[in-house]
Amino acid sequence: MSALSFILYRSDTGLRPNSDAVRTLMNTARRSNERFDLTGFLHHEDGFFFQWLEGEPDNLAEIMGRIERDPRHSNITCMAHGTQPERQFSRWRMGYSTRSDASVLRWMADHPVVVREPREYAAGMLAFLREREALAP
Repeated sequence: MSALSFILYRSDTGLRPNSDAVRTLMNTARRSNERFDLTGFLHHEDGFFFQWLEGEPDNLAEIMGRIERDPRHSNITCMAHGTQPERQFSRWRMGYSTRSDASVLRWMADHPVVVREPREYAAGMLAFLREREALAP
């Protein structure tokens, strides 16, 4: 078994949270993630997607290539990537939350995260997403 890889990225989107277009996107992502044995979580807030994806390196690269070509994502910014010993989101093919669930911007302001430090910002995003996962049904 090869190393378990992850990526955390942010992208711009014109999709509205919880819209039919987002439901379609999430259904497609969940099917693809099942096929490629990926797990993760996506938060949608103020015209941005924040997403953590994890899995086998080749499978993760394949899905990221699709995301980069997807017109529903633009200005994709990698916030962190690397390897990890275990999955962070093992129960989700793709979890989903929106600002109406909780604001990542408010969360960052309320926690001691130095947003201009990439590693700390990425760790803060992961902590926020894991909180969302823990609260999801």
